Amino acid sequence: MQLLRFDRAAPSKAQRKAFRCGEASLDRWLATQARQSMESRDAVTYLLLDSDEMAEDDRPRIAGYYCLSSGEVRRADAPAALADRAPDPIPAARMGRFAIDERYQGHGWAAELLREALLASVAAGKVIGARVLLVDAISADARAFYERYGFVRSPIHPMQVLYDLRVVEASAGLER
Repeated sequence: MQLLRFDRAAPSKAQRKAFRCGEASLDRWLATQARQSMESRDAVTYLLLDSDEMAEDDRPRIAGYYCLSSGEVRRADAPAALADRAPDPIPAARMGRFAIDERYQGHGWAAELLREALLASVAAGKVIGARVLLVDAISADARAFYERYGFVRSPIHPMQVLYDLRVVEASAGLER
């Protein structure tokens, strides 16, 4: 498996259309919107590519993807532990999309890709300033997935979850 930025991977239409995660809106976004979002710098998309499995055009199959952008969350919308001593609004990295192809679900790839998204958010936060990773979960099942990995639900927005990037930094042994 290889993780590449969308612009470096330059996935073909066949690669993007072959992706199926079980959520039509996430499949459609990758197939039709990811390139435009990348070009306009609205979001940066990362692809998990499987070079052992090929799409129709003999290019690596897309096993998963996520996209990041900058964002913010009002201190009142954050859990107390994250809001304490934080500026208002709290600077955030925002993960707008996260999906694993159905063929790769249940094999640990979601946890691995989420780990990479958290580490990328820490790196981005060192450049632009971000204290949390903010996710608007697409469903209750998605929210439960994030909560299993330590994300905390917003007290105001029930589908919004946050992760303290300082925890990632400390647990990964990264310098502040």
